Amino acid sequence: MGFATKKSKRWELQQLTWTFISIVMFVPLPVHIFPFVMLTQAKKGKIRSWYIAGIAFLLLELGLFASFVYFFGTISQAMLLTLTGSVTSYIIGNGLLLNRAKPYLQRLELAEIRPLAWIPTASSRNKIQQLPQAALDTPQLFIERLIHWRKEIDNRAIHQNIDKIIHLFQLLEQNDKMEAEKFLVRHATVVNVLMKYDEIENSRLYNSVTAESKKKLEDVIAKAAIAIEQEVTNQFKSGILDVSAETDVYIQSLKNRNLLNE
Repeated sequence: MGFATKKSKRWELQQLTWTFISIVMFVPLPVHIFPFVMLTQAKKGKIRSWYIAGIAFLLLELGLFASFVYFFGTISQAMLLTLTGSVTSYIIGNGLLLNRAKPYLQRLELAEIRPLAWIPTASSRNKIQQLPQAALDTPQLFIERLIHWRKEIDNRAIHQNIDKIIHLFQLLEQNDKMEAEKFLVRHATVVNVLMKYDEIENSRLYNSVTAESKKKLEDVIAKAAIAIEQEVTNQFKSGILDVSAETDVYIQSLKNRNLLNE
C-alpha cells in the first residue's frame, strides 16, 4: 500500500518522477519546468484549476525570462527583483506540486478503473464524495465514493468486499450500461453504510453498542457483495442464453441449406 493509494509505493514514486525532477532543476533552462509538470498533471488528472494555475505560472516564468534577458549585464534593482521573482516562483510552484501529490495519485488510480471526467478542483471532488446520497448520479461518482471510503475505513474484510463490488460493477457496466444505471439506484445504500461505518470508527468509542453496530454494517457489506455477484452472474447468464439461442438458429440454418453435415 502506498501513502495515498492502494497501489505500491514504487508505483506512486514513478508517477511523481517529474515532480522530483522539477524540484532538482533549480536553475531555469530558460524557465523552470514546474509549469509544464502542472499542465501535464492537470491533463492526466482532469482538474481545471490546476490547468489554469499551470498556464498562469508558465506566463509568469516567460515574463521573468524576458525581464532577465532585457536587464542582463546590469546590476540594477530591476534585475534583483527579476532574480527574486524567479526564486519565489520556483519555491511556490514546486510547493504546489508537492501539495497536489496525493490528489494527483488518487486521480491516476481512479483513471485505471474508468475514464475520468473534468472536475473544477481536487477539493470539490472530496466534498462530493462525502455528501450523504439520496441517489447516485454517475457511475464515476459511485466508483469514486467507494474508493474514498475504502481509504478511510481500516477493516480489511470491507476492503476486499469494496474491491469485489468495484470489479463487479465494471463488468456490469461493460455488459449493459442501462442495467448499470439501475444498479446505482438499487445499491446506493452501500455507500451510506460505508459512511456510517467510518463515522463509528472515528468516534473512538469501544463498547457493546458500537461493536454490535460495526458488526451489523460489516455483515450488510458482505451480503451486498454476494448479492451483487449473483446479480452480475444472472446478467451474464442471460447474455449467454441469448447467444446460445442465436447460435442454435444459425447452426440449424446451415443444416437446412446442406452446408453442414450431421
